[in-house]
This record gives sequence, structure tokens and C-alpha cells, in this order.
Amino acid sequence: MIEIEDLRKIYRMGNVEVRALDGVTLTIAKGEFLGIMGASGSGKTTLLHMLGLLDIPTSGKITIDGLDTSTLSDHDKTMFRLYKLGYVFQDYALVPDLTVMENVSLPAMLRQDRTDEQTRKDTIEILQKIGLCDRQDHLPRELSGGQQQRVSIARSIVNKPDILFADEPCANLDTENSRIVLDLFREINEEMHQTIVMVSHEEWHKDYFHRIVQLRDGKVIKDGVKGQVG
Repeated sequence: MIEIEDLRKIYRMGNVEVRALDGVTLTIAKGEFLGIMGASGSGKTTLLHMLGLLDIPTSGKITIDGLDTSTLSDHDKTMFRLYKLGYVFQDYALVPDLTVMENVSLPAMLRQDRTDEQTRKDTIEILQKIGLCDRQDHLPRELSGGQQQRVSIARSIVNKPDILFADEPCANLDTENSRIVLDLFREINEEMHQTIVMVSHEEWHKDYFHRIVQLRDGKVIKDGVKGQVG
């Protein structure tokens, strides 16, 4: 599904060189629920942004479904993200003036292969899955943080992406709502065979991952199934 080879990202701040990623090599299987963990500044979010084609590596190679992503033009990357990838961010990133229904529908409406009827059908189906059909006409500010994050998840999967990327999706939630969100991820992973790559720093989140990759200073220091990674 995803092959990462000697991935590096170097930022230069004046005379200082910061190696945010320093030679990461990984393979992520289809249907895997992978957790990327590590201390602040370890390179977790940088790696996620590279894999999600939201940023460009300094060097190295990312191959998704056999496609070398470095060969894609900016337009091709935009289309690839729209049709193949989904994103969940810690700040929800909902459009404040759009209803729940409109927020979730947005990615599907941007596609050229969906009718309005199909978009509405897919949106309602996803809203039912996250338990927010009764909130479909509400604005984001009328929802709790946990509900807003569930809307964000619904929006990310309405296009049935091959890969779902989640960057600290529980960072702004209490433990109860975090469990609701993670249970939803688990359900999506198991029922839809959804590949999920999630960044987290919370130790208890490990129980949800099939496999954990731990970073430090831009390098992979541990890689294994849960229970085998400290």
C-alpha cells in the first residue's frame, strides 16, 4: 500500500539545519491501523504530512499503490488527495458557516464522478455511522468538540479513500470523547478495511493500533505490533 524509502526532510533556519526526518524507511500494509508515536519534535506530523502529500520531502521516495508520488504534478497531487486520501486534523478544520451535512458533503461535491443524489446518499450513510443524522442541519459551533471531530471523520471518509491520515485527532478531546473517536476509527478499520495512519502521543491509544512506529529525532527507533513496542 505505502512504501517509504530513506525519507528525509531538512529545514534550514538561518545557519541552523533541522532534520525533521532523517532517513525513514517503512512499509504500511493495506487495511493496517498504524500508530506513529514519539515525543514532541520527533517528526510524527512531518512524516504524516509527507505521506499525505501535504508537503514535499527533501529526499527519499514515497510509493502509494505502486505509484511514485514524486512524479505527480501539483494538479495530479490535488486529484490524488481528493480521490484516494482522507484527513482528520486535531483542530477539526470544519467550515464554520456550513452545516454538518454541507461540511461532510464537501469533498464528494468536489469530485466529478458523483451525482448530487449519490453525494447526498453517501453523506447520510456516513452521518448514520457516526450517529449524527439528527445534527445534520446544525452549524459546527452548535456541536460539542467530540461531535465536531466525528463530523471531521465523516468528511474524511465520505469519498471512501484508500488511506485515512489522522494527526492527533484526540488532542482537544477529553478521555470519554477520545474513546468514542478511537472506537469509531476501529469500526471503520474493521468494517470498511480502511487503512489508517494516526499520529498520537497518548500511551493508552496503543491498544487501538495493529502496529506502532516510534520516532525520535526524525528516525524510527522502534517498529512492531502492539505489546512489543515500549
